[in-house]
Amino acid sequence: MFRFKLDLQGKFSGEHLRWVAGFNLLNFKIGEVNLDKLNKGKEGDELLPEIDGLYKKYQDWGIISEEEADGGFVPTFKAGLVYDSRDNKPNPMKGLWTEAVILGAPDFLGSESSFAKLSLTHRQYFTIVPDDLSFVYRLGYQSTIGGHVPFYYQTQLITSVMKRYFSEGLGGAISLRGIRRNRIVGDGIFYGNAEARWKFARFRFINNNFYLGLNGFLDFGQVTKKIDVDPKTAFLPQEEAYFDEGAEKMHYSYGAGIRIVMNQNFIVAVDYGMAADKRDGDSGLYIGLNYLF
Repeated sequence: MFRFKLDLQGKFSGEHLRWVAGFNLLNFKIGEVNLDKLNKGKEGDELLPEIDGLYKKYQDWGIISEEEADGGFVPTFKAGLVYDSRDNKPNPMKGLWTEAVILGAPDFLGSESSFAKLSLTHRQYFTIVPDDLSFVYRLGYQSTIGGHVPFYYQTQLITSVMKRYFSEGLGGAISLRGIRRNRIVGDGIFYGNAEARWKFARFRFINNNFYLGLNGFLDFGQVTKKIDVDPKTAFLPQEEAYFDEGAEKMHYSYGAGIRIVMNQNFIVAVDYGMAADKRDGDSGLYIGLNYLF
């Protein structure tokens, strides 16, 4: 995947309200699993068999169209409003961070299909014990409001400003920790995270102030709007092995993490999450920077 991205923001009115805008170029290249590469150095029973994967089956069934099967070019514009009253952006103890963003992909710029999406995100922070313990949560919703979205773009989480090198979900490091990456995909999605954050130790080292933090979390999400498909056949062989009519229920994961923070603003993060349902995965260990939100 190739990405070029430009995000802009500025003050609108007062101290907390600002506008956001952006332009993004994405080029997706999709293909089947390279078995020759995976089987390199293996012999006998270690070799992976040549069988059709889900990607190939979705093409045969007409769920993935011929036009979208190999990926494509998606140019997008976005605009929105953000209200931000956080007291400390690296680790807020109180305040709100709420945003509404509309994103559009016009076909006159070369997109294989035009579409528009709406994204709403609300984050709130509460102090339980001053300077030491807080409760925080994030709720997000996004949905297609017009046009047809290519299957390879449906995994993208839309935000006012991209803070990491990838923005895919639901499932994985930036959304539902412990659930497989991109496990939950739909034309509309809802997700949330709830965390308790505790600063349990403070000390000075090499003339810098440090604190250690623990966080426990519960993540959840589900599809709110299915992707419309027109399968080539009314009956899919072994359909029950691939489709679960109850899969649109809420998906949950939970876990804990530790933070090593220097001078209140440089945060080394380690989170370990577990999926509540084995169909969503087993667990995941995530090492990076900063709190999730």
